[in-house]
Amino acid sequence: KNLNSHKMKNLNSHKMKRNLLICFTLILSTNLFSQSFDISKIRAGGGLMFATEIKNVGLTLNGTYEITEQWEGTLAFTHIFEKDYFKWNVLDLDGHYVFYKQDEKLNVYGLAGLSFTFWKVTIPAMDLGYGFTTPEITDTGSDIGLNIGLGATYKLTDKLNLSPEMRFTIIDGSYLRIGATLQYMF
Repeated sequence: KNLNSHKMKNLNSHKMKRNLLICFTLILSTNLFSQSFDISKIRAGGGLMFATEIKNVGLTLNGTYEITEQWEGTLAFTHIFEKDYFKWNVLDLDGHYVFYKQDEKLNVYGLAGLSFTFWKVTIPAMDLGYGFTTPEITDTGSDIGLNIGLGATYKLTDKLNLSPEMRFTIIDGSYLRIGATLQYMF
């Protein structure tokens, strides 16, 4: 009975976090689309990253909007490849403050924002022999955390940027992500 009660609490907590994320994303989207956009201030791309505590590589897709010369907003989705029966997906909503701009080719920024980490573990059923089999065990969860980090944007061509980043996500089981994306400038 205690196990079922614990599972229901985890399920309710997961649903509440998911609903909070959906509401936050809808509010952010509504605010962003209600403003008049200058399409030339948008960059979007993808790349690779490494998560230290998870000790695995993932793919990142992100989009950045230049609000002013010093402030940018970014939305990123990262899928970290499965390892040891675990799968992770991370949604990041960050702000960038450009504190160094050498010229039109290079800028360096600090970042801060929210991270929504979603995980799933599936341990397959195992045959122990003599007619005994363990059941498959599946559990899911999510964590909301804070991102802090540094990044840079280096202009490769008129339309392409290379953007290396290092971000620390502070949650229960905090982790560091290091990676780079290739971004197309619209």
